[in-house]
Parts: sequence; C-alpha cells; structure tokens
Amino acid sequence: MGDIEILSVGFYIWWLLVNGCLYTAEFHFIQSFTGIRGKRHMILYVGISVLCTFLVMYYQSPGIVRLILHMGIILGFSKYQLGMKWRDMIAPAMIVLTLFTFMEGFQTVFMRWLADQKIGPWAGIPVQMLLSGGLTLLLILTLRFVSKKYSCHTGQEKMLSHLYLLLFPCIFIVWVIRSGLGLDMWVNRNLSTNQAFMNPTNLWALLWILGTCAIFFILLNLVSRINAISIQEAEQKSLEAQIRKQNTYLEEAKKRNQQYRMFQHDIQNHFLVLSGLIHEKNYDEAEKYFEKLHRISDKLLVGIETGNPVIDILLNEKINFAKLNHIEVKHEVQIPSGCSVEDMDLCVILANAIDNAVQACVKGVNGQPVISIFLRKRHNFLIIEVTNTMHLEHETLKYGTGLKNIQHMVEKYEGTMEIEMGGGSFRLTILLCLQPFTKAN
Repeated sequence: MGDIEILSVGFYIWWLLVNGCLYTAEFHFIQSFTGIRGKRHMILYVGISVLCTFLVMYYQSPGIVRLILHMGIILGFSKYQLGMKWRDMIAPAMIVLTLFTFMEGFQTVFMRWLADQKIGPWAGIPVQMLLSGGLTLLLILTLRFVSKKYSCHTGQEKMLSHLYLLLFPCIFIVWVIRSGLGLDMWVNRNLSTNQAFMNPTNLWALLWILGTCAIFFILLNLVSRINAISIQEAEQKSLEAQIRKQNTYLEEAKKRNQQYRMFQHDIQNHFLVLSGLIHEKNYDEAEKYFEKLHRISDKLLVGIETGNPVIDILLNEKINFAKLNHIEVKHEVQIPSGCSVEDMDLCVILANAIDNAVQACVKGVNGQPVISIFLRKRHNFLIIEVTNTMHLEHETLKYGTGLKNIQHMVEKYEGTMEIEMGGGSFRLTILLCLQPFTKAN
C-alpha cells in the first residue's frame, strides 16, 4: 500500500471519528430538546449512525440517500428506543437535519473549490481533514447554541411542535442549490456552463447557502416566539382558572362564617330548649335535639384552624384528597393576624405546591408517601415549606405551570423560592416579605 493510499485511509478513519463526535452531539441535542434521559442508548445511536456513514462512503451513495438514512435513524431511534411520540420528534429532527444539510452544503462548495485549485494529494487530503473537522466543530457548537436558546420541555410547547415543519423548506433549498449548481461529486462535471443555473460559480453557491441559513434562523426564532407566546397564554389561562377556583374558597368561607355567626346567635335559644326538655324529664327528646344540634355544629367545623377561614377550607379539601390517595399529611400552619399577603395569592401558592406534592406521591414512592406542610411568620417574613416523598426515577425537575404560578406570587412579594431534591424527597421553600424592603431594613 502506497503513501497516498495510507493517507486516504487515514482520511476516511478521520471522517468516521468526526462523524462519531457529531452524532454524539446530536444525541445530546435530542435529549436537551425533549427532556428525555437515556444515556445508555447513546453508544447504540452513535454506532448505528457511524455504520451507515461508512456504508454510504463505501458505496458512494447520493446525498439524498444519506439524508433519508439520517432521517430514518433519528426518527426510528427516537420512537422505538427513547419511546418518544411522533409530535415530539418534529422539532429536534427538523433542526438536526437542516443544520446537517447546511454543513454538507458548505462542505461541497469548499471541496469543489479545492478540486478547482488542483492541489496535490499530500496537501489536499490534510486540508480536507481540517475542513471537515472545522465544519463539524461549527455544527456541534451551533447545536449547543440552539439547544440552550430554543429548547424547552415543560410540556406546553408540544402543542405547536408541528410549526417546526416550517424549517423543512430550508433543506429543500440547499438541495436545489447543490444539485442545480452541480456541486456534488456524483453530478456530471462535464455539463455545459449554460445548464442548471446559467454559468454557476462557487461564490454564488456559498451566498445562496448563507442566505438559506439566515432564513433558517429567522424561522427558528419565529417558531420559538410563537411557542413562547402560546405557553404564556396557557399559563395565564391556568392562573385565571386557579383564581376563579380560589374565589370559590373565599365565597364558601364567607358563607361558613355567616352560618357560624347565626349558630352563635341562636346558641342561647338552643340551650334554653335543651334545659326545658331536661327539666321536664323528656330525656329522649333532649337526646334527639342534642344529636341534631351536634350535626349542625359539625358541618360548621372544618377541622383545621390556621387563623384564616379561606386557608382552612383550602387545606381541608387538599388534605382530604391526599388522604383518599393513601398519602399521610403532616401540617403545621398558622396564619399571623394582619397578614399582608392576600388570601387569593396565598391560596395560589398553597394549592399549586400541594397539588404538585400529591402528583409526585401518586406516581409511586418506596414506602408510605408523606407530605409535610409548614407555614410560619418569622420577623417580617412568611415562610412556607412543602415537602413530599418522591420516587428516585422521578427526581428530574420539570418547571411546569404550577411552579411558574408560584414564582409569579413570590415575585409579587419580593420573596424567594428554593427547591431541594435528593434522598427520595422534594422540598419547596418559599419566603415572602410581609413588608417592602427599605434602606433602613
């Protein structure tokens, strides 16, 4: 084997290694865009992708075949190995395939330019290795940039994931440029200059592909903004629905207080009736009257006393629901008199925190699920702490609508929100300022 053959083999080995790094970055990109964790599948994904790349290189297959195989690997692996839904694959698949097509487009332009320079193999092959490595590094950095800026997986963005299909025309445009300008190796280089795009040049091809890149990022930013607006609208509707529900608690608390005052007003009359029945030795009627009076008083009692009737009713409903799901609930809640936190805001915080805790416990825990609710005033702060047990497999935080609603209320009172996970438990700690900060404070 001559030196040139050894250098060529080295180039192919280098190309496979470069593609292995690229496919590893692709796998991490898919994970970041979907929130699915499955590192044990990464080796299989990279191995299959590199094998297909080797076969494509060996048989010198057309670029469209490479694109179809690449798409098949992404969709098939995501569906049958990571267990993703089809709609969840649209965004990462379109972005990866489009960026990969851009890389190949730039590569064909530069390779065509190198071929026109008539550079010898000793200089040409190393230059090709540097070129392929540089473009791959650029693509990996672009994937990381896109994943950090545009990826989100809270759940609501999946409603508009089909909008990422708007990126598909960018792939088509690049392929038209490559085929029309005769850039790829499998295109007949002996075509006359009047064919295709009339006297095409590498510079024009480069400009067309750069323009398509600009269109791609404009569309990507547009889709991301539309998704963000959709998520904000969904969160706003959720918060409004919660506020309407808290109004129910407020009205029920007012009604219960009115009934309690009426009961207090009539209690002397009830005592007079009982005293008269006992004085007349009509014990059976007195017992019946007492049982009736006892039932009425039981209806007025919530069973939880925090100092705030609205919070009493809310906690009573949430705790009873948790107990129906066989969850043990421990609570130590005391609302300070004259608390500056509005009842509605406090209901939003507690309702979301407890609902999230119940959902985590319902998913399954090792042993008896427990929820602990703590609320106390310390100095000029109101401290709220909700802790729940959770299964180890579910210890991945998803910053959903519930936590975002809590965050809105925390910001309203210039407070802080901290989350701690570990050891099979989840702890949400909230600090609300009962008085605004001043320079003196």
